[in-house]
Amino acid sequence: MFKHRFLLLTALLIIASVPTNNVYAERMQTDLYKSSKFALGIGTAIVKFDTNVKYTDKARVRSTYLDLEGNLDLPEVSVVTTIYGAYQFKPKHRLGFSYFNVNRESNVFNIDKTFEDVKVVGNASITDTTDFYQLDYGYNLFNDGHSKIDLLAGIYGLDLKYVFSAGGDITIDGVTTSGSIEEETKIFAPLPLIGLDFLFRITDSWSFATKVAFVTGSHGDLSANVFQTSINAQYRFNRYVGVVMGLAHFDADVVIEDNLEKQNISYGYDGAYIGMHFFL
Repeated sequence: MFKHRFLLLTALLIIASVPTNNVYAERMQTDLYKSSKFALGIGTAIVKFDTNVKYTDKARVRSTYLDLEGNLDLPEVSVVTTIYGAYQFKPKHRLGFSYFNVNRESNVFNIDKTFEDVKVVGNASITDTTDFYQLDYGYNLFNDGHSKIDLLAGIYGLDLKYVFSAGGDITIDGVTTSGSIEEETKIFAPLPLIGLDFLFRITDSWSFATKVAFVTGSHGDLSANVFQTSINAQYRFNRYVGVVMGLAHFDADVVIEDNLEKQNISYGYDGAYIGMHFFL
C-alpha cells in the first residue's frame, strides 16, 4: 500500500513540474527580451579593399580594365565608420540594420599606363564613395539559453559610386589625341538577402557570434552576387552598454549593363571592427 502511494505521489510531482518548468522558461525568455528590446551602436573598422572594374564600350567594341588599388593607387586600407542596431519586438522575432560609407580618393600624376585598349599619358584620378545598407528580419530557429540560431532574410542596399577621370595624351585603337576621358558608375540596387546568425553565450556578459549571408538578384540594369561573413565577440558591461569586436569578409561580383556599355565590378574587402552599443 505504501509503495503504491509513493509511486502515485511521484507521478503527480513529475506531472506538476512539467508545466511549471515550461512557464518558468517562457517567463525568463520574455524577461530577457523585455530588458533590452532595442540596441543602437556606432563603431569603426579598418578595411583592406580589393577592387577591379572593367568598362566595355559596345559600340566601339573596346574595354578599359582598372585595378583601382594597383593601377590607380587608390588607398588599399581605409578606416570607415559603421552604424548598426537591432529591435527585438517579440521573443522570436527581431529587426536588424547596419550602414557604412566608403570614401576613397586617388590622384595619379605623370601617369603612363595602358588600360586594355586605352593608353593614358598624363594625369588620372579615381574616387570611391560607395554606401552599404542592410535591413534584415531575424526569426529564431533554436534557443536553449546558451546558444541561439536565427534565420535572416532582408534587403541589402548596394549604392555604387565610382568616378574615373584621365587627361593628357589618350590613345584609343592606335589613334592618339589630347583630351580627357571620364567613366562613371553610379547606381543603387536593393537586393534580397538570406543567411544565418549563430550566437553562443559563455557567461551573462560574454558571447560569440558568427553570421553568414548571401545576396543575389538584379534590379534594373544591375545584377549582383554577394557573399559576406563575420565572426565577433560581444561583451555586455551592464544592462545598458555593450561592446562588439570582430572580423568581417565581403565579396561581390556586380554587372551593370545597358545598350551602350557593360561594367563588370569585383568588390571585396576584409576588415577588423569594434563598436559600442546602448540598450534601451
